[in-house]
Amino acid sequence: MVIGEVVEILIGMRKRRDVLSREEEAIIEACNLLDRLPRLAEATTYEPRQK
Repeated sequence: MVIGEVVEILIGMRKRRDVLSREEEAIIEACNLLDRLPRLAEATTYEPRQK
C-alpha cells in the first residue's frame, strides 16, 4: 500500500465514522505528516516502540 492510499483511507474513516474530537485531531495530524512524504512511497508495517 502506498502512502497516498493510507491518507485516502484515513480521510474516509473521518468522513464515515462518528469520531471523537481527539480521534479526528489525530487523523488530521497523521494525514498532514503523511502528506509531507512522497505519495508513491511504500507504507511499511507499523511496529510499536518498546518502552
